[in-house]
Amino acid sequence: MYSRYARSRRKQGAWAADNPGNAAIRKELLSHLLRLAGPEIAGTGLILDAGCGTGWCLRALIEAGVQPERLRGIDIQAERVAAARLTVPGAGIDVGDARRLPFPDESFAVVLQLTLLSSLGSHQAIREALGEGMRVLAPGGLLLIYEPRVPNPLNRHTVLVREGDLDAAGGRRREEVSLTLLPALARRLGGRTEHRYGRLARFPFLRTHRLIACRA
Repeated sequence: MYSRYARSRRKQGAWAADNPGNAAIRKELLSHLLRLAGPEIAGTGLILDAGCGTGWCLRALIEAGVQPERLRGIDIQAERVAAARLTVPGAGIDVGDARRLPFPDESFAVVLQLTLLSSLGSHQAIREALGEGMRVLAPGGLLLIYEPRVPNPLNRHTVLVREGDLDAAGGRRREEVSLTLLPALARRLGGRTEHRYGRLARFPFLRTHRLIACRA
């Protein structure tokens, strides 16, 4: 599926990092990540981005002060891993499957699963990835899950993560916040993004995603 997306000019244009709306979406998400995982990010433990893509979030963590040697990333696509290694030199980034993480138990202070789960194709796969995320967390570690909170009728490949999937993973849910202005709208704000994004995102019915923090 993602290989087809990579060949689609429409998809690549929609996801372009230089689109002000996409930049605002990432900025908002990052601010919540830093807030929820502040003590862990400021500490010395390892941080894993499962489904890291081309490494934008790992790069943002470095810019926030995290040392590259604390960062790990996996992605199932080799071309994305190659791009992430260029984006985040010094981090440990490899090809891997989030349903079968190549790490020992209790290895990480933080595990990120950012729009990973809904891309896996089935609720069984979602539960496997959630279970693996919890397995590799150190006691008291933090699993951060960012996913759509409403169905996407325009993309039949996206699976909505259910409450039962989250409950099956175990862990103690610490906080959940709704965020992300409807991407199709955010991407059309152009030069008005800085002033309009935050105002529009105040309306709950325009927020399409949620960020969930779970403690091991």
